Amino acid sequence: MKLHNRLKLLRHYLLGKANEDQRRLVDDWYHSVDDSKPIELWEEEGKRSAIKGMIQLQILERINNHPAGRKVVPMGSRLLAAACIVALLISASWFFLANRHPTTYFTITAPFGEIKQLVLPDSTLVWLKSGTTLRYSSQYGRQNRRLELVEGEAFFEVQKDVSRPFIVKSGKLETKVLGTAFNIQAYSNRPSIQVWVQTGRVQVSDSLQVLTELSKGKRFQWDRADGQSRVDSLNWKQALAWQQGILLLESATFSELAFELKEIYGVELTTSNADIRDLHYDAKFFIHTTSVNDIITTLAEVHGIRYRLHGKTITLY
Repeated sequence: MKLHNRLKLLRHYLLGKANEDQRRLVDDWYHSVDDSKPIELWEEEGKRSAIKGMIQLQILERINNHPAGRKVVPMGSRLLAAACIVALLISASWFFLANRHPTTYFTITAPFGEIKQLVLPDSTLVWLKSGTTLRYSSQYGRQNRRLELVEGEAFFEVQKDVSRPFIVKSGKLETKVLGTAFNIQAYSNRPSIQVWVQTGRVQVSDSLQVLTELSKGKRFQWDRADGQSRVDSLNWKQALAWQQGILLLESATFSELAFELKEIYGVELTTSNADIRDLHYDAKFFIHTTSVNDIITTLAEVHGIRYRLHGKTITLY
C-alpha cells in the first residue's frame, strides 16, 4: 500500500469514518505485528507529538473492545502506558517509514521544577530529575539498547532482554544491565558519578575494564579527578524521594540544600554567614506544587533568618 493510501486509511480510522473492511485491515494488521522485532522511531518530533495521542488512545481502545474471540490481556495502568507507546511506535513505523532512514538522535530534558517520566520503545521506564538531559538514537531497540545520560540524574526500571543489554553512558563510565531498577547521578559540576541499585545487579565499567558489579541496595561512587572508587550502602528513602516529586531534607547541610535547589529549580543559594552554613535543614516539599520562593520563605521562618532574591541568586543572611 502506498504511503498516501496508508495515511488516508489511518486518518479515516482515527476519525471513525473507516468502513468495516478498513477497520478489520488495521485491527488485523496490528495483531499480526511481531512487536518483539526492532522498530524504528519517527524522525519528525513534531509529527509524533501531534498525532501520538490519537493513535495510542484510539488503537488501544479498539483493540480492547474487539469482538469476542480475540484474546485481550488485562493490563495495569503502568503496563497500559507502556503498551500505548509500543502501539504508537509500531503504528508510526508501518505508516510513515517506507524506507530505511539514517540514524537520528533524540534529546529529552526535564525542565527545572519538573520530574519527567518516559517510556522507551522497549517499555523501559525512565524518570528524569529536574534539569536532567537524556539522549538516545533511532537505533535504540534494534541491535542494542544504548543511551547517554548527558547531565543530571535518572532512575531506570529496565525491561529484561537477555539478547540486548541495557547500557547507559555517563561521562567516562558505562552501566550495563539486563533487567533491573537503578539510579545514576552524573552532574558535570559534581566531583563524582554515582550508580545505585534498587533491585537486581548492574555492571559498571570505564573505557578499559569492569570496575564493579553492584547488587541490590549498593552504591558505587567514582571520583572524576583521580578515578578512585568505592562501594557502600544507601538510604533509598532519601535518595529517590525526587522520583515521587518530593524534595526531602533530613538534617541536610547548607551545601546539600544549595545543591538540591540548584538541580531542581536552577537557582544559586549563597551565604556569607558561618552560622547559617552550620545549620542543618529538615523539611519535605512537593516539587510540582511548591515554588522555590515558598521553600526559602518556610526555611527562613523556621530558622529565624532572612533572605533576598536577585535574579536566580538567593542570599541567606
